[in-house]
Amino acid sequence: MSNSEIYHNPEARAWKYTYDTDIRLAQAFHRRLPGYQESPLVPLPELAEQLGIRAVFVKDESSRLGLPAFKILGASWGTFRAVAEQTILPLDSSLEELASAAHRVNTVLFAATEGNHGRAVARMGKILDVPVHIFMSRFASRETCQKIESEGAHVTVTVVAGTYDDAVTKAYDESRRVPNGLLIQDNAFEGYERVPAWIVEGYSTLLVEVEQQLQHQGLEASTIVTPIGVGSLGHAVVAHCKSGGKHINVLTVEPENAACLHHNLKAHKWFTIETSATIMNGLNCGTVSPISWPVFVKGVDASITISEVECHNAIQYLNAHGVNSGPCGAASLAAVRKGATIDPKATGLAEDAVVVLLSTEGARNYPIPRSCADLIKRRP
Repeated sequence: MSNSEIYHNPEARAWKYTYDTDIRLAQAFHRRLPGYQESPLVPLPELAEQLGIRAVFVKDESSRLGLPAFKILGASWGTFRAVAEQTILPLDSSLEELASAAHRVNTVLFAATEGNHGRAVARMGKILDVPVHIFMSRFASRETCQKIESEGAHVTVTVVAGTYDDAVTKAYDESRRVPNGLLIQDNAFEGYERVPAWIVEGYSTLLVEVEQQLQHQGLEASTIVTPIGVGSLGHAVVAHCKSGGKHINVLTVEPENAACLHHNLKAHKWFTIETSATIMNGLNCGTVSPISWPVFVKGVDASITISEVECHNAIQYLNAHGVNSGPCGAASLAAVRKGATIDPKATGLAEDAVVVLLSTEGARNYPIPRSCADLIKRRP
C-alpha cells in the first residue's frame, strides 16, 4: 500500500469554522423529543493497544430515539424548522403545536434515501401525523423499504429506476407538485440549501454529546472518524472539530466504489462520480452536497476509502466487542485500521491520540462480500 491511498491536507488543522446560527436551539429541541437520551460512547482499549495510541471510543448510534441510526437528529430538526417556517411558528414551539399547524395547512413530507434518512423522515411524519412520500434508488432492498413503510399508514415508498441522485430529483419534483409539500433532504442543490443546512445543525447534538462524554472522563478527542455519504454528518463533524478553538483531526471514509468526496478532494474540484452497489448502502452517493464541499476542502484532514471486505471484517470486530454496528457504522473502524497500516501520522494516530469512531447505524442484513463467503465455505 502507498501513501497515495490517503488524501491528506496538512493545512486543515489550522482552519477555523464559524457557525452562522445558534446550534443550541437544535440541542434544546432534541431534548424535547420523546425518549431522547445520549447514545453510548463505548471504549475499545484492546484496539487502542493494537494501534499504539492512548484511547479509542465508538459513538454507538444503533438505537437513537428508537431508530437504528443517527439520522433522526438531522431529519427531526430539519422537519421542525421547515414546518415552523411554513406555518410561521416560533422555534420554541412544542411538537403538539407543530403537528396542529401542519394539519391546518395539509403539510406533506417528501425525501429521497438509501434507507435510514427516509425512515427518520417517515418517523417525523408519524409524530406529526402527516403523509410522507419516500423515494429510493434501484439499489434499495425490499427489507429496507418495508422498514420505512412500517413507520405508519401515511408512508408511501417508491423505488425509481435510477441512482440515489435520480431519487432526489424525483422527490423534489413531486414535492413541488403538491400544495404545501416539503422536501426534507440532507443534500443540497441549486435553489435548495436551507433545509440541508438545518439537517447539518441537527447532527451537532451528536458531537456535543461526544465532547461532554469525554470531558466526564477527563479526555478530549484528537481525531474523529466519520463516514461520508452526501456529506451532512461529515459537515457537522468538521464544523464541530474546527470551531470554538478546537483543532480536532477529521478523517473521512467512503466505499471504494462510491467515494465521491475522496475523488473530489484529490482533484481539488467538486464533481459527480458514477457509483455501484455496496454493502455500505447509506454511503452510496455520487455527489457531495454543495453546501458541504467548501467546508470539506478546507477542513478535512484526511480521507480514505475501504473495500467491502475491510468493512465486513470491521463489522465482525465491533459485534464481537459489544457494538451493534452495520456496514456504514463499521466503516469508521475499517478506515482507522487501514490508515494505521499506510500512514498513521496522516490519519491522526499519534501515540497520545484519543480517537472517536462514529458508528452511524445498527446491525442489518447485507450480502457477505464474495471473498469472505468463499473463505467461510473453505473452512473445515
